[in-house]
Amino acid sequence: MNIKDINFKKYKDKATALLQDKNKVQELLTQSADKLRTVVENNHKLRGLVDQISLMIRMVKAQFSGEYKDFPLKSSVMAVGALIYFITPLDFIPDFIVGLGLTDDAAIVYWVYQSIKDDIEKFRQWEISQQSA
Repeated sequence: MNIKDINFKKYKDKATALLQDKNKVQELLTQSADKLRTVVENNHKLRGLVDQISLMIRMVKAQFSGEYKDFPLKSSVMAVGALIYFITPLDFIPDFIVGLGLTDDAAIVYWVYQSIKDDIEKFRQWEISQQSA
């Protein structure tokens, strides 16, 4: 287990509990999308972070709507944990610290993204197939 696993464990635990309540998941997705809009408005250099979070939001939304059923629980927990971390203003580096506040968020999102990359790619392929259908 590496240091990110240890620091991220409490967010995975929160995600596991949150995944039991569809309303709380919807609230998380709304809060994540709102914060993401603020990030985009304030810093266009964070395009990679924006893309990764947008994809995670779409994945969780498709899973909870029942449209996409091939997302393993472990990957759901990781994605939801990353979104919880992203919307938490007082995490390892508080978001209000200009220039640094989103650094830890970007690192966690990137790490989770890499951890569930295969499931993300499957989702992307599914998404493409839905657009062409």
